[in-house]
Amino acid sequence: MASRLDRLVVLLETGSTTLVRTTAAQQLADIQKQHPHELYNLLARVAPYLRNREWECRVAAGKAIGGIAENVAQWDPNEEDSMQDVKSETPLQNIKEESDVKIEGSDDSMSLDKGVENGEEDLWVNNFDPVQVLRNGQKLLGSAGKVGSLIATKLIP
Repeated sequence: MASRLDRLVVLLETGSTTLVRTTAAQQLADIQKQHPHELYNLLARVAPYLRNREWECRVAAGKAIGGIAENVAQWDPNEEDSMQDVKSETPLQNIKEESDVKIEGSDDSMSLDKGVENGEEDLWVNNFDPVQVLRNGQKLLGSAGKVGSLIATKLIP
């Protein structure tokens, strides 16, 4: 025998009228209120109906997800932690200046004006041209290990 959740989810798709579908959506929202720990399972059951062929089904699924979201308790990130546990030391104090950074295997300091390394030009803020990216850029689908390389993205004229 099908559970109440199964029957309500099926009603989102097969309900005979808009009223039946809306009522099913409201009852799905009530399930979230009764069982707050089952949020992701409930959303996983309703979400596929957002891509259904029938407009009424998509609307009912949207109402159901909206109702579920209204019944989710507000999350407080500091609920379990107290502010007394926070260290007085900020993480920014441990950051080195760029002039202090050394390239591995080299005694030269890293410089923002560095242009060509290993035959490829690196991408830096001072030589970045967004107009050139818009004119010559390609969709980013994968980097093949050449992240940030101007030659790999064919941006060098």
